[in-house]
Amino acid sequence: MKIAVCDDEKVYRNEIIELLNIYSTENNIILDITEFDDGGKLVTSKTVFDMIFLDHQMNDLNGLDTIKSIRQKNIETKVVFVSSYSEIVFDSMKYNAFRFIVKPVSKEKLYEAMDSALEISSSERKLIVKDDMYNESIVVYEKDVIYAQADNVYTYIITKKGSYRYPYNLSALEEELDSGGFFRTNRSYIVNLEHINSYDKTGIILSNGHKAVISRGKYKDFNNCYLNYLKRSTSR
Repeated sequence: MKIAVCDDEKVYRNEIIELLNIYSTENNIILDITEFDDGGKLVTSKTVFDMIFLDHQMNDLNGLDTIKSIRQKNIETKVVFVSSYSEIVFDSMKYNAFRFIVKPVSKEKLYEAMDSALEISSSERKLIVKDDMYNESIVVYEKDVIYAQADNVYTYIITKKGSYRYPYNLSALEEELDSGGFFRTNRSYIVNLEHINSYDKTGIILSNGHKAVISRGKYKDFNNCYLNYLKRSTSR
């Protein structure tokens, strides 16, 4: 997930970035964070961000003007307004703000915003795969993926409806998938945390009955990742 943190005061940027880094570690997800000290630099950036933490009161371009310009380029970006002035919450909603957090940013508020964003992201994300039976490319939603298994230079993606060929290796798929909802258990498997029925140190039983092997060295990380995933799920 690509995240921008935009605030003209470094102390507040650092505060948010520190919380995001802790969240990333606790939930075993990869966050690509870029910081900006004014709205103008954010607007002219060529990077398409999944989520933006945006200050309202900035010297160069204020938050409302910044989000207005961003919406002209990308209506899908989730914008979290961060401000000391709670009265501007209604103005921020005009531009479809995802959340509004009053400074100083609390861990609970930021975590709630991240949990919600990851849940929405997972339900919307899609993969282009090959249906070998009909020799055609189709769209598969990430939420429907039960697991993926390496097969030489290709990867097979398993869903309730069938098996589909992803045109690249497992590492490429790992980079494309929402890291908050999937876990790579060894060199051959990636599993969808939503489709886990049970597990122990020998493997993971998935919703279709398949057992995915988990390497001994990854079990601890997997266990922590899955427990954090369950906490996020029950708190929604």
